[in-house]
Amino acid sequence: MISDPIDDEIMEFVKEVTPSGAYLMGSNDYAGKLFVASQANIDAALKKVRTLRARAKTELQRKVLDALETMILFDEPQPVLDDIVGTIFAHLAKEGIKDAHMLSLLNFAMKDVDACKARFSKKQIPVAVKALTLYRLDGALEILDTVKGESKSAEVKAACDALKSKVSDYVKLFELDGWGKGEFPNVERIFKEKGFDLGRQKFYPIALKKGFDYGETPEQLEAKAIGWIDEELPKFRKVAGILAKQFNCKPTPEEVEEKIIERNDLDPKKLVALTLGIRKVIQRLVDEDVTGINPKYNTRVIETPSYLTGTMPTGAAQFFDTYTKKPFQVFFQTTDPKRDPDRSVAALIDLLVHEEYGHCVHHSNSALEFVGKLPMLQVMAAALTSAPITEGLSFNRELEFFEVSKGLETKKRLTPTEKAYVKLMERYGGLEQVNLELEFMTRRWRITRFLRVVGDVWVNTGKKSLLEFVDWAHEYTGVSRSSVYFQLFPAHEGGFPGYATSYAVVGQEILAIERKIKDPKKRVKFSTYLCSIGFPPRSMYTKMLKAYATKLK
Repeated sequence: MISDPIDDEIMEFVKEVTPSGAYLMGSNDYAGKLFVASQANIDAALKKVRTLRARAKTELQRKVLDALETMILFDEPQPVLDDIVGTIFAHLAKEGIKDAHMLSLLNFAMKDVDACKARFSKKQIPVAVKALTLYRLDGALEILDTVKGESKSAEVKAACDALKSKVSDYVKLFELDGWGKGEFPNVERIFKEKGFDLGRQKFYPIALKKGFDYGETPEQLEAKAIGWIDEELPKFRKVAGILAKQFNCKPTPEEVEEKIIERNDLDPKKLVALTLGIRKVIQRLVDEDVTGINPKYNTRVIETPSYLTGTMPTGAAQFFDTYTKKPFQVFFQTTDPKRDPDRSVAALIDLLVHEEYGHCVHHSNSALEFVGKLPMLQVMAAALTSAPITEGLSFNRELEFFEVSKGLETKKRLTPTEKAYVKLMERYGGLEQVNLELEFMTRRWRITRFLRVVGDVWVNTGKKSLLEFVDWAHEYTGVSRSSVYFQLFPAHEGGFPGYATSYAVVGQEILAIERKIKDPKKRVKFSTYLCSIGFPPRSMYTKMLKAYATKLK
């Protein structure tokens, strides 16, 4: 990979402020470490990032540093809990429980919780932010119970108990009467009684511009998203109507999906085995007709651990050892029936395509420099700027795959790979039936991602409350109120303001460029390129894609 001295300094800074990210990317000497978010450490980090920014020479350096500064400036109480869960999980996934590393990590986590408690006990925290923090308690307690149960070290067990106590005390700062487990009716009542405000009106435009490299204003993003919803809704309603007639039910998203689920009748306990079976065929089809996959591609499919199902209710992907000779990825398949596991083949295919043939191929192709040497900073997925890129291309990959699968219905000469896929679909009702259901899932998720943009803008600018958005989204699209709520608020708004917008905007930009490439083989080249050039900031990425598409013509 290509780097210069300032790149190296930036990477060292990244390791300091996100040691868990450094560990994930292959710097194993950062195992057992966590950034302690005391006010003194935050001030020191801000001073350093601004000094580096003043010395930056390239657009890539400047934008990455802007994103890092924005991340440090985000001043809310819930990230410490996400960091604890994410960092412990990264260690479990990479090395299991190594007592020395785990004990060090737990001790750092206790210092971090103490530091955050000292900071936030002096501040007025909005009710909505309290809710986001409360949602994260169970996951933290559960992963600590897992470590305690798996470790044989008395010191590690004692540290787990001590950290559980500190986390529970910390979360008491944000208690809300009637919270329960954060069920939608409870939260709805709380927000009606106490009002809804995230307090992000000033920070949100900064998050969009400097964190995610968006050139649009919040108002422009909102207008784009409503336009996309208006374009997508008739297509969604059409396929929902066809399926409703077939199933003799109402053409509502919930009823049609329930009928699809009834037709498939999947056993959640067998989801991972089913995924492992169909991915053998689908991966070959993707490599041939959608995007090139490098020969060293290595993704492991595992059942989502119980302590992560709260933030991965259906599935997710994670990257490991980016800067080593053997990068790999993990695709998590959630099977817990209390969450939201896939219950139909079409939903399973859609998730597989998004997580594995979007995110995982993106990381693998980039880390292994499948299309050529890349700047070191461009391969880093730790900055906020990476989110719009990997989420956007994975979002668009769902539509790419559906269109390829749909095209096989009328294609005259099928390749052996395509024939194998068609034969596989015969097990689940035939290609045309699965395509109808896959289109339903693909378009449902497209509407969901577009709704997230509108909601992200409204709740972060204070234009409308979360409940007002939920009501509007339900009336405008027919998606259930609880589904709209859970698809926007706990995970996405808890992670970072602006993240919910990541999928749609870049995904639509990729689609617009791609539509101009008519030759299917050239489209595959384009798709291979766009998921093999790392995680450059959005404005740089768009320029690169347009330039490459021009070369293909």
